[in-house]
Amino acid sequence: MDFTWGRARYTSRKIKDVQQGYEGFELVRQQDGADLRVASVVFWDATGQFWVETFGTDIPLQVLEELIAETKEKVRIR
Repeated sequence: MDFTWGRARYTSRKIKDVQQGYEGFELVRQQDGADLRVASVVFWDATGQFWVETFGTDIPLQVLEELIAETKEKVRIR
């Protein structure tokens, strides 16, 4: 995902940890020369569910919905 909202640019990158049993995408906001990890959506093997986590900042709903859709489309559920 590569999404511009106002002065911020939001990009996603894949995250995976086989030992802990999750796979998903994290959301990074690039603004004023700084990169900040603002959210993640992961599928946890142990629960069989997708989980959303935000990290202390506001995120436009449209951007978060894009991240959720991307994760559900690209993560293979075992």
